[in-house]
Amino acid sequence: MYTAVKTGIAIFHDNRKRAFALLAVMAAALFYTGCSVPDTTFSISGTIGNATGKTLYLYEMGTYERELIDSAVIGPGGRFSFAGSIENTRFMTLSHNLNSLMLIVSPGEDVTVSADIGNMSLTAEINGSPESELAVEFNRRMARTHRVLDSISEVFRNSRGEAPTVIEAVREDTRRQFNEEADRMREFTIDFINRNPGSLASMMALYQQIDGENFILNRTGDFRYYIKVDSALLINYPDLEYAVTFNENVRGMREQVELRQQRESMIGAGAVAPEISLPDPGGVTVDLSSLRGSFVLLDFWASWCPVCREGIPDLADVYDRFSNEAFEIYQVSLDRSRDRWLAAIEDLDMGRWIHVSDLEFLGSPVVALYQIEAIPANFLLDPDGVIIARDLRGEALEQALARVFE
Repeated sequence: MYTAVKTGIAIFHDNRKRAFALLAVMAAALFYTGCSVPDTTFSISGTIGNATGKTLYLYEMGTYERELIDSAVIGPGGRFSFAGSIENTRFMTLSHNLNSLMLIVSPGEDVTVSADIGNMSLTAEINGSPESELAVEFNRRMARTHRVLDSISEVFRNSRGEAPTVIEAVREDTRRQFNEEADRMREFTIDFINRNPGSLASMMALYQQIDGENFILNRTGDFRYYIKVDSALLINYPDLEYAVTFNENVRGMREQVELRQQRESMIGAGAVAPEISLPDPGGVTVDLSSLRGSFVLLDFWASWCPVCREGIPDLADVYDRFSNEAFEIYQVSLDRSRDRWLAAIEDLDMGRWIHVSDLEFLGSPVVALYQIEAIPANFLLDPDGVIIARDLRGEALEQALARVFE
């Protein structure tokens, strides 16, 4: 009896030890599975053609600046490699002189690159990094567009020295080709964003420019794509500094767009033109509303503006043709020199229509009131002071007036 009981107790104790041991193993497995330290390492390696012996630089792109991480001399066969550690997804570039390749690298990724040193963006093939593959896809298309635009511009540059009629014909043809290629790049960009709204590559695409002055997408007219990318990035990368900064920018842009829309409702077609009350050359205040009952061309210009001065003969022709009708020109100068303003009126033979100015240059309240971003600018008003058209010049202005007086 005692022996049996003792044996049973011994078996119980032995089973309990085994159970505790099993629990310990399971707990350890759960700990290492659920609480393991995330992999923060990354590597970028591959081959760069025609580059043996040249130095390749790896930069990390911050929100506002870039930082050199490493450099390597490209070995035989174009082989190179970089390795490091990052806490979160980063924009990086492989660079040699002015030639660079944009990558978007996440922790744990082993990125392989194959490209030619002559144009890495145009020739790159990427594996091991989905975001980098998208960035390369977009930048490859962007590089092709820039190459096409450069060739178009070269044709125009080579036309210098030809007859004026030839130069003008080449100018028009190159402008057409330029606009067509820009439209194709715009269509590609919109499709790219629609396919990849939550990608950092789409955020990158929104900041690309066709040339040094024009973005691919218009921040006002295409604002919906900024919202689309912003919303998706906040889901995919809620704490990433790029996404957070982009969200701040989009919120600021939204305020600007809403303000512009509000102002546009005040000066768009169908709106009654806001009142202007400014002094004429004799110091007498002339209200824009005093011209009700006539069609009015509200024109903004300045004596220091060459393009404005070039357009005055056309303006004079229009005035002479329609002055016997119910038509008037109310011309607002953005000058700051009274003498230059009055001299221009006399030199250009403009004294037969209405001139006003507060001589406050671009600080004049009318600039903000009518959202004047460049001059010349004009608005055509009907006899009730309602805006019916804007920025009509030359033949377009003449045709518009011919129609309303018919």
